[in-house]
Amino acid sequence: MSRYHAYLKRAVSLLEQYDGNEPFSIYYKKQIALDKKVGSTDRKLIRHYCYSFFRIGFACATLTIEERLLTAVYLIQGETDPLVKAVRPAWAAQGASTFDQRVALVCPGFDGSAVFPFPFSFSMGIKQKEWAESLLVQPDFFIRVRPGKQNKVVNKLLEAAIPYMLISPMTIALPAATSLENLLDLNLDYVVQDLSSQRVGEFIQPLLPVTIKSVWDCCAASGGKSLLLLDQYPKIELTVSDIRTSILQQLKVRFKQAGISNYQSLVLDLTQQDFPNTATQFDLVIADVPCTGSGTWARTPEQITKQTEVLLIEYTSRQRSILSRLPASVKPGGYLLYCTCSVFASENEEQVNWLQQQYDFSLCKYTLLNGIAEHADILFVALLQKN
Repeated sequence: MSRYHAYLKRAVSLLEQYDGNEPFSIYYKKQIALDKKVGSTDRKLIRHYCYSFFRIGFACATLTIEERLLTAVYLIQGETDPLVKAVRPAWAAQGASTFDQRVALVCPGFDGSAVFPFPFSFSMGIKQKEWAESLLVQPDFFIRVRPGKQNKVVNKLLEAAIPYMLISPMTIALPAATSLENLLDLNLDYVVQDLSSQRVGEFIQPLLPVTIKSVWDCCAASGGKSLLLLDQYPKIELTVSDIRTSILQQLKVRFKQAGISNYQSLVLDLTQQDFPNTATQFDLVIADVPCTGSGTWARTPEQITKQTEVLLIEYTSRQRSILSRLPASVKPGGYLLYCTCSVFASENEEQVNWLQQQYDFSLCKYTLLNGIAEHADILFVALLQKN
């Protein structure tokens, strides 16, 4: 038995035991660490094959896990992949050099609707087929350079012979799975932040520093957008909150690494609670709300088959519950920045329309940051002003 047969067996075992209750990356790291005989190269390949399995979503659902995994690797990687050559030499011998040829050979009828068959309405400009096929490709790794650190970061990349693309003075694209550990200081020299997430700053920057002085990032998570804001204008009076104590602790560690201490934080469940001081109002409230995450499924493809209509309804209901508690905390003339990493209209345009109907807000602008062409995420962003 070749080592690729062993990789296949181990990947199938991991997939059979995965229950979906945590991100696959965390599950995989814990499980593979138990096997001391598996080397670093082996671990990367097994992980790669597992993610290939997830990328085809609901397609080929009648096949066994093993057959679906082999089909996924063949469709995505082609006949030259060593796993295909070792385990399915007949496929490799066909010389199917294009994706369509491979589909015709092993999975006729494979298309975007097979990967994700639900008839959801998509946000502006998103075509289901294009989006579903983008899930087959692992996105690039993007970093944002901290102020004053560009020369250091670029020089270190050059010294280490790491290929990179300078998208802007502060934005760098790197090959997927690039490791900068032991090369640069995370959060001090650079932050890991997708290209589309970095572009959210373009909505806020024109308002700084005259109009926006106080900000509440109400679903802050690990603080990526807040850190972006502080790098644009360090004098902002920042308050961050999240429902999860653990994630706020991660934010505190990240901000400490970044040399930032001028902020307030609190644990807050906005589905149940208003901002504690009802008299407090902000120039800007950032609401990067919980969502399906469908705009980032190319990074977390295990989420594709977990999505249901019921789950989408649950997310939209939760979003409205959160949004309903925010208007009172926005100053008259102040702004609400609404964000999701979703491709679905019910989480995006429909929520903005609902906000305008229910509350005294005017829409300044909104857009879908479609990162497919740049191998980046998809984000929806809307800026509203309180009348």
